[in-house]
Amino acid sequence: MMIEDVIKKSILPLAFMLFWFWMVSTIMKVSGQTDLFWWIFLSGLPFGIHKMRLVLIPKGMDITATLGMAALSVIIGALIGSIMIPVYVIRAVYVFLRYIIGK
Repeated sequence: MMIEDVIKKSILPLAFMLFWFWMVSTIMKVSGQTDLFWWIFLSGLPFGIHKMRLVLIPKGMDITATLGMAALSVIIGALIGSIMIPVYVIRAVYVFLRYIIGK
């Protein structure tokens, strides 16, 4: 495994995650404290939207139903992402350790 692979698969994803978590915790501060539910929800948003294989768009409905289904898709994507965050962290640490031990 080359160092470029380790940087691409381990260091950059972890750096992005740390930056995203810091940014969301800064945004979600209410009177000096971070709301944990919204922090987990918004932290999972970029990691879960692309994992959804289906975005629900109703056919033949009005604009309210379409917006409601889009909001439901975002909520489901954020929940999937909040579950997938530990998987991404474990995978990045595994790649990094495999490179360190294998060398």
